[in-house]
Amino acid sequence: AHTLFNLFDNPNLYTIMNFYINLFKPAKIIDKFLNTIKPQLVNSLIKEKTSNVKDDKFLQWFVGFSDAESSFMINLKNNREVHFIFQITLHIDDIAVLYTIRDKLEIGVVSIKGNTSSFHIRSFLVIVENLLPIFDKYPLLTHKQLDYRDWKNAVILKKLEQENNKSLNVETFKKIVDIKNSINRSRTNYEGYILSSDMINTNWLVGFIEGDGTFYFSNSSVVFGMTQKDKKILEAIASFLQLNVPLSPPYLNLVIPNKLNCIIKNNTNAYQLVIIDKDVLFQYICPFFIGVTFYSRKGIDFSIWSLVLYIFIFGYHNLTLGREILLKLSNNINSKRYFSDLSDFIGVDEIENLFNIEPPFEIQSGKSHFILAKEYSYLKGSRKGFKIYIYKNGLEIQGSPFDSFRSGAKAISLKSSSSIRNYLNTGKIFKEGYTFYSSPQSKKE
Repeated sequence: AHTLFNLFDNPNLYTIMNFYINLFKPAKIIDKFLNTIKPQLVNSLIKEKTSNVKDDKFLQWFVGFSDAESSFMINLKNNREVHFIFQITLHIDDIAVLYTIRDKLEIGVVSIKGNTSSFHIRSFLVIVENLLPIFDKYPLLTHKQLDYRDWKNAVILKKLEQENNKSLNVETFKKIVDIKNSINRSRTNYEGYILSSDMINTNWLVGFIEGDGTFYFSNSSVVFGMTQKDKKILEAIASFLQLNVPLSPPYLNLVIPNKLNCIIKNNTNAYQLVIIDKDVLFQYICPFFIGVTFYSRKGIDFSIWSLVLYIFIFGYHNLTLGREILLKLSNNINSKRYFSDLSDFIGVDEIENLFNIEPPFEIQSGKSHFILAKEYSYLKGSRKGFKIYIYKNGLEIQGSPFDSFRSGAKAISLKSSSSIRNYLNTGKIFKEGYTFYSSPQSKKE
C-alpha cells in the first residue's frame, strides 16, 4: 500500500511537499505567506549578495520572460525629443520577480502604481550599452523579435545623431515616428520573422511559461498549457517538448504512457497549446519542471498543480477529503492567488492526512490512469442505493434524493454535473446556497 512514507520515497513528491514544509514551518502561515509569496516591498525580500550574477541561464530566462511580458516603447516630446523605454508591467503581487530582474541585471528601476508594478529602463546609455547586447546575444523568438528589431533601429538612428553631436533632424525624427507607428499593436508587417524549434532552449521556455504559460485544473482534469495569437510559436514549443522532455516515471512498474503529445486548438481569437493526458503530465511534464528554476510566483502555481496531479493520479479526488483539498487549492492558484483572504489556505497537515489514506487507484497495476478512473467510476456507479441529496440554504430541495449526478444537476438547472461531483460531501456552499451529500443531513433547527 502507498502510505505517506512510501509516497515520500519518491523524490518528486518529496520536493513538492518540501515546498510546503519550508513555506509554513515554523513561522505562522500568515507571516510566511506574506513574506514569501506576496512581497510588496523590496525590504520583504530575502536576497543573497551573490544573486546578481548575470549568468547565461538567467539571461536566456529573461529573454523568454520578455517575449511574454515586455514592451519596447518610443515616447515623443515637443515634436523633436525621442525617449526609448523597455518595460515589464505585472500585478503588484508579482513584484518580487521584477526586483529579481533588476538585481540580476543590475540595471533598471522598479516602480509601483495602484495595483500594478513595473520594471523599466529609460536611460538611453543603459539601453545602448546593457540592454541591446542581451537581446542581440539571446534573440527573442515570438513576433516581439520584429518589434525589437525596429525599436533597435530607431535607437541606432538617435545614437548616430548623438555621435555626430547633433540634435535630431527632421528627417531622422520622421523615421523614428514611422517606426513608432508600426510596432507593437500597430504592426501589420511580419516579414523577417524567424523561428524554429532548435532556437528554443529550456531556460527561454521556462521564462516564457512564467509569463504566458499556465498550470491549471478542474474537478476532473489537470492541464498544462499556454495561449498565443501566433500558432507558429506554439508549434515550435510543441516540437521542443516532444524532442527534449524525457520519460521520467517517478515510480517503478508504471504503465508506459503515450508519447508526449501537445494539442493545439484554434480558439476564437487565439491558439491554445494544451497537454491533458494525466500519465504524460505525471511522467514527462511534472518531472521536467521539477528540475528547472522558477523566478516568479509561477513556481508556486507549479507546486500546487503538482500536488493536484498526485491527488488525481492516485485517485484521491474521489474521496471527500481529496475534494475538500482540491477546492482549497483551486482558490490559491493562477489568477486566484491575487487575494488577501487567507482563510482557505491549505496546510501541510491536511495534505499529509490525505496521503496517509490508502489510495483509491493502484497505479503500479500496469493500467493507465484513464482505465483506473473508468473502472473506479463503474464500481461507484453500480453501487445499489447510491443517492445524491441536494440542499438549498440547509433545506432539502424538492425531488431529492436523486439517483444520479445528472438528474441532480438537471433539477437545479446545471448544464453539467461536474460541480456536484466537486462539492459532494465537502460542506462547501455552491452558488445560491446549494450543498451536496451522498447521505441525508439533519434539518436546520
